[in-house]
Amino acid sequence: MKYDLSIKEERAKFLRYANKLMRDARPCVELCDESFRTLNQNSYIHVLCRILACQIGVTEAYAKQIYFKELANPNIFCTTSKDPITGEFVKVLRSTRDITISEMRNAISNFLRWAAEQGYYLPEASLEDDGTMTFKSGADVDAFHQAEIETSKLEQYL
Repeated sequence: MKYDLSIKEERAKFLRYANKLMRDARPCVELCDESFRTLNQNSYIHVLCRILACQIGVTEAYAKQIYFKELANPNIFCTTSKDPITGEFVKVLRSTRDITISEMRNAISNFLRWAAEQGYYLPEASLEDDGTMTFKSGADVDAFHQAEIETSKLEQYL
């Protein structure tokens, strides 16, 4: 069960359920917070995809779908579904909004590694719990800010 604890009624439901578990005297209960990817993670991956797209000469959308999802992270994003009309199995890509924080962390690491293996440099950063981004080196900070400038220049032509 999922509860949106920012909503008063949902908090009340959560507390009732927790109290029920206590009354039932359960010997063990696992509470997992499978929060979805953060906005900082999403922003970071979009900038990385823009940087790679600029280096290769493709669109950001193409870089995100093909390079980030299909090639660097097929185990996280690629699934199959049976078409209800044809009965054939088709490839379906999950959205980044549907993956957890830890899945996104792994996906970003995989993407950085994959890009490096292909000979493309992308600035590496760690995303802290408070939302701050810490770069591995000064060169990464410079590369990130330069990429932001370059991609913002491109956006005015799109």
